[in-house]
This record gives sequence, C-alpha cells and structure tokens, in this order.
Amino acid sequence: MDFRVVSDSSCDISPEQEKTYEIGIIPYYVSFDGETYHKERTEITAEEFYRQMAENPGVFPKTSMQTQVDFYNALLPYAKAGENVLYFNLTAKFSSSFQSANLAAEELMEEYPGCKIVVIDSMSATVQEGLLVTEAAKMAQAGFSFKETIRRIEELKHTSRIFFTCADLSYLKHGGRIGNVLQQAAIALKIKPIMFLHSGELQPAGIARSRKKSLQKVISDAQAFFKDKNINDYRICTGYGYDKAEFRQFYADVAAAMEEIGFTGEVESYQIGCTIGVHTGPTPLGIAVIKKYNA
Repeated sequence: MDFRVVSDSSCDISPEQEKTYEIGIIPYYVSFDGETYHKERTEITAEEFYRQMAENPGVFPKTSMQTQVDFYNALLPYAKAGENVLYFNLTAKFSSSFQSANLAAEELMEEYPGCKIVVIDSMSATVQEGLLVTEAAKMAQAGFSFKETIRRIEELKHTSRIFFTCADLSYLKHGGRIGNVLQQAAIALKIKPIMFLHSGELQPAGIARSRKKSLQKVISDAQAFFKDKNINDYRICTGYGYDKAEFRQFYADVAAAMEEIGFTGEVESYQIGCTIGVHTGPTPLGIAVIKKYNA
C-alpha cells in the first residue's frame, strides 16, 4: 500500500473493520467524575460506557481530546518506517484536536522527512466518519496512490450525511450542542427534534411528537436524500447507542425502507462510541450515508 489510514476513535468502526482494513486508531478520553479519564475502546468500551450512563442518570460524562504528545507517539512508528499516513479527525467544528494533530504531523515530518502525514478534517462524526475512513482504507487496499486518495476523499466527504434523533436532549444541551430554549420547548411540548450533520455542522431537520415518529422521520429524511440520486452508488449505515432491542426494530425498518426505494446492498451498522455518546446520551439512533469511492 502507498499509505496507511489512521483515525481518531470518533469514527466508531468495529474491531473487525479495524483489523480487516488495517486502520490505526488514536483514542479520545472519557470520564464520569471529571478526574479519572479512560481511553475510549482500549480502557472503556462503548457497552461499559452506556451501561454506566444508564445506571447513573443525571451524571454527565466528559471527553478529553488527545494531546499533541498522544498524536506524536501514535504516529511515530509510521514516521520512523517512512510511511505515508492519511489521518482522519472528528469535524474541526466539534474539537480543537485537529490543530493538535496537525502540529504533531508537522513535527514528525521535520524529524523524518521520508514520511508524509496529511490530516483530514472529516467534517463528520461517528458512523458518518467511519464510512469515510473505511472508504479511504478500501482505496489503500485497492492500490490507489496517496495523492489520488486524498483528492477523492476531499470530494467524498461532501457527499455524506447523518440523520439522527435522541430520546433525551439533556446531554446535547449539557454539551453545548443545543440551547436551553430548545430543550425546555422539547420537554414542555413533548417533542423529539431530528437533526442532521453535514459539512461538519449540526443542523435541525424537524420535530416529531414521539420517539416512534422521530425514528420514522429519520428514515423518511434518509429516503428523501436519495430522491435525485442513484441509491446504489452509496453506502448506508445505521448507528445506535444502548438499547439493542430498539435498535433491531429500527434496523429492520431502515432496511425495508431503503429496499423500497431500490437499494440492493446491505445496510451496515455501527455502535456509536463514547466520544459522541457523551453528547447524545444512551439513546441515539440514526442513519449515515456516503457515496462509494468507485461509484
């Protein structure tokens, strides 16, 4: 391969994908008490994280980004080996880790001029970021050059969306992703806002009167996205948090809805990890899409 793919842990790919596509992961940190922090994926799993969240309602966990030293140490083996690295970062609109990653990359390239490290602002998060990361890994394994992959990735990231909803908005409010007014209105009117993430920005996509209707709206929004597109040029993936029984029904509904509009592929699924789960709470459900690199 002409290059290696590395990502922060926000991409939420499975351990199997990590191994299959030879993707390096640099974890964020998560804490429930604001003092003790654990590395996502290696020191605390998504299952453990959500279980603690469900067992301690009203406790709002925190994340901490990687330091420049973390990035330096994680990328050092690639630099020493003279390998090119394509590193994917959570949307820069959500985290300043993008700057730390770039500083570490610049330092390493000065010390080891035989390597090239390019930091990509994925302009996405969780399932959406995971789709972008694995598309890059597929290109690496298919023999694409470093330069050509970067060019295609910069185009592909603008084709992606994630449509989602949460049953409890207190986590989004606590994390500064929505305002107090919206949360109070949602509680008073018993509404469930639907949101989407595009080009790194979290934006409202409507409201629903119940959890069931909010999930239906997420699915209909995803269907509407494909109105003027060839759906089979895209990958489609669901994302979920804690409630696997609810997710199984949601997944079945998504698969049926996509088949209804002509999708012949397999709907994928990722569990949303700690980095984004801090902001969504244990109840996120959503759909992410991205155009395939070879479509």
